[in-house]
Amino acid sequence: MIFSDPNLGDRVRSASTVAVLREPAFLVLDRVSNLDPADQIRATFLAAVAMALGAGINPHEEVTRSLRMMSDAEADHTVHVQAIRDYAENELRRFV
Repeated sequence: MIFSDPNLGDRVRSASTVAVLREPAFLVLDRVSNLDPADQIRATFLAAVAMALGAGINPHEEVTRSLRMMSDAEADHTVHVQAIRDYAENELRRFV
């Protein structure tokens, strides 16, 4: 299905809810987990930048916004983002 949203950039920039992003972020990791650890990180960043540029969104601003979201993303009673961090610390670094 092709969906045209002329306000996509505005919706991305103005969205404040982090809760809806936790599980999808985890699913992205799950899809690349069979790759070489360095390639997992590089491919995820490449996809994010390509998506942002294709949608007319500044990827640098989205990285900054994502960094600010981390405290909410790792709030009490949440597991997905902390699981991603734990995976990087305990699995990806193990291969370095």
